[in-house]
Amino acid sequence: MHDCCIRIGGEAGQGLRSVGQLLAKALQASGYHLFSNQDYESRVRGGHNFYNIRFGAQPIASPSPRVDILVALDNETTTRHMDSVNPNGVVIYDPGFKGIQCDDPQRCFAVPFTEIAEKHGSKIMANTAAVAAVWGVLGKDLSLIEEFLLDTFSEKGDKVVQSNIAVAREGYELAAENWTNRLEVPEPGADGQGQILIGGNSAIAVGAIAAGVKFMSAYPMSPSTSITEYIATQGKEFNIVMEQAEDEIAAVVMAIGASYAGVRAMTATSGGGLALMGEAVSMAGMNETPIVIVDAQRPGPATGLPTRTAQEDLNFAIHLGHGEFPKIILAPATHEQAFALTAEAFNLADAFQCPVIVLTDQHLADAQKTLAPFDFDSVSIDRGELVTSDEEAGPDYKRYQVTESGISKRFVPGFGKSLVVYVTDEHNEEGHLIEDAEIRVTQMDKRMRKLELARAQMPAPEEYGASEAEIGLVCWGSTYGAVREAVDVLNHEGLKSKMVHWSHVWPIDPQTAQAAVDGVDELVAVEQNFTGQFARLLRAEAQIECGSKVLRYDGRPLTAEDIVTQVKQIRGEN
Repeated sequence: MHDCCIRIGGEAGQGLRSVGQLLAKALQASGYHLFSNQDYESRVRGGHNFYNIRFGAQPIASPSPRVDILVALDNETTTRHMDSVNPNGVVIYDPGFKGIQCDDPQRCFAVPFTEIAEKHGSKIMANTAAVAAVWGVLGKDLSLIEEFLLDTFSEKGDKVVQSNIAVAREGYELAAENWTNRLEVPEPGADGQGQILIGGNSAIAVGAIAAGVKFMSAYPMSPSTSITEYIATQGKEFNIVMEQAEDEIAAVVMAIGASYAGVRAMTATSGGGLALMGEAVSMAGMNETPIVIVDAQRPGPATGLPTRTAQEDLNFAIHLGHGEFPKIILAPATHEQAFALTAEAFNLADAFQCPVIVLTDQHLADAQKTLAPFDFDSVSIDRGELVTSDEEAGPDYKRYQVTESGISKRFVPGFGKSLVVYVTDEHNEEGHLIEDAEIRVTQMDKRMRKLELARAQMPAPEEYGASEAEIGLVCWGSTYGAVREAVDVLNHEGLKSKMVHWSHVWPIDPQTAQAAVDGVDELVAVEQNFTGQFARLLRAEAQIECGSKVLRYDGRPLTAEDIVTQVKQIRGEN
């Protein structure tokens, strides 16, 4: 067994996230690599939610559709997920829960979570019994769970701590002594110790802090909200102003204003909020003001599925804002890239004096992964042509001076006598509004030269797998982990395959794109949208044709198993 998957299922409000988080932390502390993700409904109570933890000795970057341990906190969990349990897997359930159907003695194991908890003081501790029972089935040392319970409940007093530990011990002993069908659990990897466990949104926030963000304004919108929360909690330590705006329009305008004043600024939202920001983003394009916007995608249209995942905003992000102006779109593949590309986004925004949009999604935003601690020394800060004195600006400062690169010196108002004119109309080099056709063309050409300069600097897509491939899986953003794993499976089964993955998705350089797919017999686009937006973009920008598509748009993340199955269907093997 290369890895193992635990799934905790139940209703919103039952605390399955707390069960999952405690198990994830314990597995991380044990030295495992892990990847956890949630499937949850947009409601406070009720509905069906589940929490996956996939762990093993090697790095893991995608969820598994198969389950080795299923923890059922309600009857719907067994109804929905029994077919996903591996033949040698186990279903742990409370026999006191009404309606749970689990009568296979080889796989079903009853643990009275609630009864144990009530015995030691309160049924609210039932989740502690569930965690301990899983730990017992895994055959791990309970002392680690006890340490986490002490750390978690110490502020609530010794009685609460000791009650939870007593519940844990009884649940653990019941499982360890009575469940004899032992799972084949992998041992931790030698490189697992010292890792951190972090979510995608937190990684984005840390990347922004490393890049020197000093102002953030946002209006809460799932699944981007935890970026805002993280920045807010770190504001005092890192001298960051975090402002919760009254709406997304105010949020982006505040951030643009802060950037105009010279500080690195950002906002975060999802598709509906991004739609409201369009006019202000166009203003930033006209005035060549750097701004970083994180769009955590979810399925649309309209409110769509607020707590699900999608890659539906690519076309919208590229064309966001009326008129034509440069912008750059980045789409992190992994938690490591969520950190690194967010930091890079600030450098690109400053260097090209334009909006930069970081496209993440609910899957990457909410998933947690173990990884090596971030290398803050790897983050360099490049403010581009930013100047803060009259001497740097020059005696005849022109904010929009026409240059060969299209990039003009950007003076920070208030640091000298040089005048900075900021208008939303078309303007001349000084910034005064004009109606002159020739100046309009000159300024438009100047701005768009920056896009071509950025295009030439975009790195090539990442290639992984067979050098001479029969199948090339073309992908972008957070599908990376599932596609990479699918490539490994397909190559292992004898179908020469490779992945071609873009994290810098706009602008696209046709030459590097063509070079990456050269020699591949058949290209298959893998995306989480209905129309294959990136495949269309490749065809338009680089004349690359993906003959087939693997598309998922039900709001759930792609898995390697999904991709392998559909590739085989495309090849006529099923």
